[in-house]
Amino acid sequence: MSVIIPKNSTYARSTVTIVGITRTAYGRPQYILVEADNKLLKFPGLRFRAPQTSEQTLEDVAKARFEEQTGLTMDRTLGLRTIMPTRNRHNNEWIFRNIFYGVVENPENRKENDIGRKVYVADPGQGYLSERDQVAELGNSDSRRSLDWVFPDNQVIARSATNVLNHFDWENYRSDWDHRIPCLGSSSLTDSSYRPLGSALAVASMLLIYRPSVDDSWNIILLQKKGDQHPGYAGGKIETPASKKNLDPISCCVQEGEEEYGFSIQPRALVGVAVTPLEVPDRFDDSLDSSKFYNAIVNYAFVAEPTNPEDVACALRDPSTFLEPKMERYVVETLDEHRDRIGRRELRMPDMVEIGKQFYKTSPGSKIPLTQIRASGMM
Repeated sequence: MSVIIPKNSTYARSTVTIVGITRTAYGRPQYILVEADNKLLKFPGLRFRAPQTSEQTLEDVAKARFEEQTGLTMDRTLGLRTIMPTRNRHNNEWIFRNIFYGVVENPENRKENDIGRKVYVADPGQGYLSERDQVAELGNSDSRRSLDWVFPDNQVIARSATNVLNHFDWENYRSDWDHRIPCLGSSSLTDSSYRPLGSALAVASMLLIYRPSVDDSWNIILLQKKGDQHPGYAGGKIETPASKKNLDPISCCVQEGEEEYGFSIQPRALVGVAVTPLEVPDRFDDSLDSSKFYNAIVNYAFVAEPTNPEDVACALRDPSTFLEPKMERYVVETLDEHRDRIGRRELRMPDMVEIGKQFYKTSPGSKIPLTQIRASGMM
């Protein structure tokens, strides 16, 4: 099955940002920067290529993009640590930076990068204020320049990078500043191997768990859309600040959950981030511009609970009064029954299967705190 989704400025886009850290370049912990197209500095990333296989994740494509832009090898990936709503410097559109970390152990082994960008290293604490810090070119430390950011939100990433470096165990390659957010692959929604640089449509979804009484085990409540073969998790597209109600993964989860279920819900934790490649019109088709289409869907998946269990009981007794018109019915299952459904892959979208598997892999205490979705200050 192939799905094409044109870009729409009403909705948020999802991108990648990669913080490469090293302590072997000049004998101390530092983070790595590259020149942007206008020669100002930035953290590597933003546009990325969607995965080629269902085993590849957003973490894999972020690593590939870092190596492509810098010419450096990322020897250890430290995963996705922060999700940051911000703005696109080119058109001011609302985007999400998925901020990954990785370790470069041999910075002297640098290959020719994609467009000959210069690469720089900065010390922890540098980059909080533009035009006040001097950074050195990697491999040519006598060549220094002012740390002039291409866009102010890089300052916020620099603060996070400093916190990670200040709390980093170089013996075990661990940081307790943030948890590693699980990144999930998915069967693609394209039959093509064409993977242009681009950005993804940002959506949020939720596994809604519910305990009817003290004598009952946990249930999960799915939604069956009219015309769909299988039920699935509630969710929808993340909008922009202009919507006043649905502008990041958390608020989208709250808003979409209430609209689709018909009663209010509360996200408890983040389960993971899934990426699903989309069909992008082929570059050899002169009638279509591939940059006007999303190259993937990035799904921020939560575990959530109803705000008021009494509302759920009423809704299950009289679904037509509560359900959104596009919904046919509620599907209520025990967690064991839902695990069987996942095994049969009987969910509406392919990424939902991987999200469901991840839900069962970790205990409630090891799910990801919502504090790892952090504001950038860009509005």
